[in-house]
Amino acid sequence: METINETKAAKALLVLTDFSHSAKNAAGYALNLALRTHVDIVLFNAYRIPDVGFDSWPSRNDGNLSQESVTKLQEETDRINALSKEFTGDFTPKCDFISLEGGIAESVNEIIEDRKNILMVIMGGGKANGREDMRFGVEITEVLVNVKCPTLIIPNCEYVPF
Repeated sequence: METINETKAAKALLVLTDFSHSAKNAAGYALNLALRTHVDIVLFNAYRIPDVGFDSWPSRNDGNLSQESVTKLQEETDRINALSKEFTGDFTPKCDFISLEGGIAESVNEIIEDRKNILMVIMGGGKANGREDMRFGVEITEVLVNVKCPTLIIPNCEYVPF
């Protein structure tokens, strides 16, 4: 598990990201919620190393997937920190990140169990199979069925701070 800060005391929102527009929208919503509830943010990205057969050559270096995840998480952390500076108030949430290889739901449950400070999971919801109905997305379903924490799905639309 890779993380910038192993702080376990402060309560936090776990924001799942695949670095898409929908995920960035969900992170913006999470920031607004964190500012109002005085909790921190933990960004999380899961990546899977492709399973190649014995006679196949991998098309990418597996280490690149890990480094790419960490690099993009750092960029998103920087973006969230910059956005949080635009808000005035007595609280600024800390933004941390975690990058893990593996399945989303299993990894999220591992983080929740390990950190013991996650109040809620937040993720973006996009189109599934070309339909507007976000409930049918594979990742969303996996999280909703298996994660042992309240989960909030942010629709794939422009988020306007409340």
